[in-house]
Amino acid sequence: MSSPTFVTARIDTVFKTDVASAQDLPPGSKAQMKAGTRLAVNKVAPDRFQHVRLELAEPLLADDGLTTLTSVCAYQPHLEVEGGNPVIRLSVPYYSQTNNDWHPGFGDGYRQCNLTSCTMLADFLLEGELTRKAKAEGLREPESFYQQVLAKYGDTTDHNCQTQALHELGIESYYTQQKLSAEDLLLSLGKGIPVVLGVKYKTGGHIVLLVGHDPEHRLWLVHDPYGTRHGASDSYDVGIGGAFDAYSYSSFDRIFWDRGIGTGDGRIVTSVRGKPTGLPTGL
Repeated sequence: MSSPTFVTARIDTVFKTDVASAQDLPPGSKAQMKAGTRLAVNKVAPDRFQHVRLELAEPLLADDGLTTLTSVCAYQPHLEVEGGNPVIRLSVPYYSQTNNDWHPGFGDGYRQCNLTSCTMLADFLLEGELTRKAKAEGLREPESFYQQVLAKYGDTTDHNCQTQALHELGIESYYTQQKLSAEDLLLSLGKGIPVVLGVKYKTGGHIVLLVGHDPEHRLWLVHDPYGTRHGASDSYDVGIGGAFDAYSYSSFDRIFWDRGIGTGDGRIVTSVRGKPTGLPTGL
């Protein structure tokens, strides 16, 4: 049985129905919290912009004196959390894009992040099937086998082509843009399913695989096929590390949710070998 979870306000703060500025919310959508206030919660989950989403064990009266709040956001640095959700660390094998057999002549795994991230996803969900098929065909790595499948449908940068390639392998999924919330990510991880994510990088983007979450240390765990990224910067140790790369909530805000609307891009898996995952089908 898991231990109860409590949150304590470190300073005077505000519990809100949204991550918007407290000044912009009406009295019925927020509640003032005095420093030292300690409340029991059923769930603590990361939200955007260094906030956490709290499901309260008991309803809280809003500032209007009429409305009761049961689900609120709070600025995480203002809180002390006791207990909470366990660490999720999916045992996904890590593959690097920098040593792939196939690339269009640019080296360093150029344009291989999506292919490699989808390979990690598929090989994990199919329990090593891509690795076994690559070996049976005399290929050096599972990415080479997946590339043969993907080539039937088009370019590695095209998410629709990735969807078709994964479908051929028995994985039903879809890529959604500016729709994913922290709740969506945690739901997928909680079901043992990694999430292919689109993140900001330089003037464009990059694709990585989300494989875990550490609520105690406030970290998201990512398999980055390009290597070790230095926080939210554009600097990398290319081809070095990359497995379970830890991103603080603030770094993740900048590369995943910093699009003005607080939602991100990624791939939702709806079934594996005909077995539904229970994840939403229409984000």
